[in-house]
Amino acid sequence: MSGDMGDMEGFYMKSPVSCLWVAELEGKVVGMVAAVDQKQPGGAIMLQRMSVDWRCRRCGVGVALGRKVLEFAVTHGYSRVALGTTAYSPAVHKLYLRLGFRCVGVTIEKAIPGANWSLLGQIFYRVHLHQYILDVQNNGITSNKQN
Repeated sequence: MSGDMGDMEGFYMKSPVSCLWVAELEGKVVGMVAAVDQKQPGGAIMLQRMSVDWRCRRCGVGVALGRKVLEFAVTHGYSRVALGTTAYSPAVHKLYLRLGFRCVGVTIEKAIPGANWSLLGQIFYRVHLHQYILDVQNNGITSNKQN
């Protein structure tokens, strides 16, 4: 593994601009989400690695994890949170809309960039990348930070 998952401690725990949260139920991890600084003008942070155990879906775990990222964004002065997902489940998209995100674009890409596919392959092996954004400064999102 390379990147963030190859060095989770260094990437998330030792960085002031990135964080990873896990949701536990009865001592077992049932979900996770990450926030990663995008180093872009305007102060965007990226919601990444959102995953919830299928047995705990529709129980509020995803909403709680998503709100954690939004609170992190507000606490650290980010103006917006962005994310990209290739999920095909309508429930995933409903979750992001419920959290206040709006879809700003959908791009269709080949599953393997640069591969030469037959017509059938081009139809069945396309990936729809949905991009979402949420302006945290204008959405009334607050931090649970104690002063």
